[in-house]
Amino acid sequence: MKPFDEVPCDEFSEYDAVMLRGFPYNLDLVTFNALTTCMEDTLVINDPKAIVLARDKYSSIKTLEKKGIPVPKTKLVRRRNELVDIINEMEMAVVKPLSSSLGIGVQLITKESLGYFLSSFPFRFNAIVQEYVEKVRDVRVFVIGNRAVGAMYRVSPVTFVTNYSQGADLDPAPVRPYEAMAVKATKALGLEYAGVDLVESPEGPKVIEVNPSPQWLGLSKILKKDIAMILAEYVVNRAREVKSGSER
Repeated sequence: MKPFDEVPCDEFSEYDAVMLRGFPYNLDLVTFNALTTCMEDTLVINDPKAIVLARDKYSSIKTLEKKGIPVPKTKLVRRRNELVDIINEMEMAVVKPLSSSLGIGVQLITKESLGYFLSSFPFRFNAIVQEYVEKVRDVRVFVIGNRAVGAMYRVSPVTFVTNYSQGADLDPAPVRPYEAMAVKATKALGLEYAGVDLVESPEGPKVIEVNPSPQWLGLSKILKKDIAMILAEYVVNRAREVKSGSER
């Protein structure tokens, strides 16, 4: 395994398929474009441009919304006064960095706590504000290709954030109620595999974000499934389809 930006450009053509597990967040745009050009003749899962779209929590939510997928109301904010206006309007909202993972930087802010949180925000920043959907738990659905290979409920007894990496408790969840929406969200962003996070609302499930480089340790543990092997088999089969010209 090599870091994305350390693979020689000519080396990509030697592979039938490359499974891309993310790349540096601080990679400049010109270098990123050059590296994706190196990959043009290789099957890459997930496609790097799709990863960038999914990492952008604002653009990805808006893409899902345009595709008719239920999502929370989401706004982009870049200044303190914008954040103040939106929190005063919503009264309670979830604030997230524009691009992050593992639940890092996610905060639940109310009108009453706004003053405290403002002290940690610079005057200019990039963040999204999502309407708060009251929850006891959320759902992580792991999608590979055209199906969901597993799902789990995530519950945190101590914090609003329910990521496994942040200490949340896990329970198996049924796949069927969430599969169609999770698969549709994954495909809407051009991804072939993803961890789709949903939350229940009075109107039904809503997608809160789609992770293009999901971890699977917690899901494998709770479901007793080898998610890594299922994903590897999918990549091998896709490579065979492309090589034989039978790709659908």
